[in-house]
Amino acid sequence: MATDAEKMIRLIQDRTGWGVPENAPGVCTIQDEDGSPMIRLGFDAHRDYITVMGYEAAPQVSADICAALAALCTIAVNKPVMAAYNLKSEDLAAELSDDGHMDAANQVAVELAMAALKEAVKVYAKVYTDKKAEGEEWHGNA
Repeated sequence: MATDAEKMIRLIQDRTGWGVPENAPGVCTIQDEDGSPMIRLGFDAHRDYITVMGYEAAPQVSADICAALAALCTIAVNKPVMAAYNLKSEDLAAELSDDGHMDAANQVAVELAMAALKEAVKVYAKVYTDKKAEGEEWHGNA
């Protein structure tokens, strides 16, 4: 066994993690070759703990990518930002499988979701640094 297709379908049907938080300081947008947004993953934090995370995907984005993003949203919330950044592909694969391993065909979805998280954290860190440099006492919007 490996990828748990029923779990992946359930995450999508339940719309787990759907919707990027308004004014999220940590956002990654992945665009197609024409510059149209295909995937957005975003989060907000309070005192460097992720309080809310969500994603949006264009209709043509595959179900395995949406499921990986949804599962990522569930495991990253309530974690310190840097702990979320340090999540491994194996951590996400464990959420989407029955034995901790993904089928090779679904592994790309896991890697894409993890890359989006890492970029969103980098954006959050830049916002945080900029706010601190301006002398603002900022701990996220949440």
